[in-house]
Amino acid sequence: MICWWVVIGMLAAWIPATSQISPGKLSKAHAHLEGVANCTQCHTLGQKISNEKCLACHSEIKSRVDKKTGYHASKAIAGKECIECHSDHHGVNFDMVRFDEKQFDHQLTGYPLTGAHKTTDCRQCHRPDFVGDPKLKKRTETYLGLQKACIGCHDDYHQSTLSNQCANCHTTESFAPASKFDHNKSKFQLVGKHTEVKCAQCHKTETRNGKEFQVFTGLPFANCNNCHQDPHQNNLGNDCKQCHTEQSFTYLAGLKRYNHSKTQFPLKGAHQHVNCASCHKLDAPPAIIFQDKKGVKTEACNTCHKDAHEGKFGLQCADCHNEKSFTQINTGAFNHSLTNFALEGKHRQVDCRKCHTSDRFTDPLPHNTCSACHTDYHQGEFVVNNTAPDCAACHTTDGFQLSNFTIEQHARTAFPLTGAHTATPCFACHLKSENRWRFRNIGIRCVDCHTDVHKGSISASYYPDQNCTVCHVTSEWKKLGQFDHSGTKFKQEGAHQRTSCKACHAGDAQYPQGRFAGTRQDCVACHENVHGRQFEQAGVTDCRRCHGFEGWGAQYFDHSKTRFPLEGKHAQVACSACHKSIELEGQMVVEYKIESFECRDCHK
Repeated sequence: MICWWVVIGMLAAWIPATSQISPGKLSKAHAHLEGVANCTQCHTLGQKISNEKCLACHSEIKSRVDKKTGYHASKAIAGKECIECHSDHHGVNFDMVRFDEKQFDHQLTGYPLTGAHKTTDCRQCHRPDFVGDPKLKKRTETYLGLQKACIGCHDDYHQSTLSNQCANCHTTESFAPASKFDHNKSKFQLVGKHTEVKCAQCHKTETRNGKEFQVFTGLPFANCNNCHQDPHQNNLGNDCKQCHTEQSFTYLAGLKRYNHSKTQFPLKGAHQHVNCASCHKLDAPPAIIFQDKKGVKTEACNTCHKDAHEGKFGLQCADCHNEKSFTQINTGAFNHSLTNFALEGKHRQVDCRKCHTSDRFTDPLPHNTCSACHTDYHQGEFVVNNTAPDCAACHTTDGFQLSNFTIEQHARTAFPLTGAHTATPCFACHLKSENRWRFRNIGIRCVDCHTDVHKGSISASYYPDQNCTVCHVTSEWKKLGQFDHSGTKFKQEGAHQRTSCKACHAGDAQYPQGRFAGTRQDCVACHENVHGRQFEQAGVTDCRRCHGFEGWGAQYFDHSKTRFPLEGKHAQVACSACHKSIELEGQMVVEYKIESFECRDCHK
């Protein structure tokens, strides 16, 4: 049985002469493990480096892996060997923790970046100031130890006066304004004029604990005079809501709250909506305000109202009128359908005087067409041969905003509606920038309504006259399948037929929707060249000499055509037994271009 410690001891004595036992200097992080005596701290003799030894030192990672949380427990990393990403022996200044920050998928950490977090530099958050663990805090560079709670990185502006669940009110787009906060869910709901008041008028800003602080809790609001001065000096009590509402102090809510029926003049009909100042002198002294109409009876209309009939019909106004409106003459009983113009839809709500402008309601009115009363909003846009269709062709008496123009009728126009257009509201196309509805000569090409996001990034020959339908359909912009790629210089084969367009035609700052013109067609333009320059010919590596389009397997490679045909037992040997990883021009690659084929080169 071999005593490995004896072997190590012999190697340690041999090192000064050969300096070949170590493949290279350890990085700064592992510098304390230099020396042959420490090899077994990471290496298992006769075997590869094990994750167990790595995690035995990096307990902070092991703890998270055991809990199945964090980046190293994600589906992208789970099952991998540590050394696949964190190799060593590449020199003192070698960075063992390296990755492309721009391409890193932060969602794998269990904390997806949203809003402003997407554009925040990594070092803004990943710094020792925000790390809670004392051991991790000592590290100058670490991505561990951050809290998911907002206050882990952000100062608590509210100084613990509000919940620390910042997301209840704020979003990651911006802390201000607190777009998710709903004042109606607080103890003081905003209604009326309060909805127009700036927050700072009630929530004052002060200095607390040496910092600017805006008060949001503990404000008194049991009664109006907590904030407002009582102009009545308490002569009418302190229950302001008995007469006033949040709509306006000058609007007296006694019409709704004050029980006028307890007086000699109960309010009925339109009287319930009359401003108090119409009957009462509001500039009267507080002690006598609202007391100036005592003794007036409800039937004495002429006390307040002028007799429009100049006494011709006596003083009993109620014989024809009621409290709802003077202009309504027995409107509750009058059946307009008995005339040759039945009131329907919006016409029911129109005041009689809007149509009956003369003194006599019985004077005849034109009413055969809508234009007899209504102005042509479309300004002759639908006039054909000096004749315009009546409004009723598209509209009903329920309102001009509604239209009974159907999709079937639209199909007979120059622009039939298909796909998503059938669900598009009319105003999206017909309500123009000048806030006017237009129906003629508004364009029928896609670019007449939609921005051409591909202009300049696709050769005009592939979509002449900016015809979007070459690639897109009206059912969904993102749904492609119309474009025939065989008409280009790059015929799609194998896996390329199932690859999304953006995989090859990625967007950039100038063309975020994807660049198509000028796309390179060689394999290494999209795929990483893991072989370095081993198979390069005339400066180009043609992957298709070995690989097909259905996978990276070397299905076209024929070892019998190489300088070393496989014969006998060699035909059963795994590729990796002969083709090892080496460093070539600063890149770790599998060596396939072997120059020497002597038996002793592989066999001892």
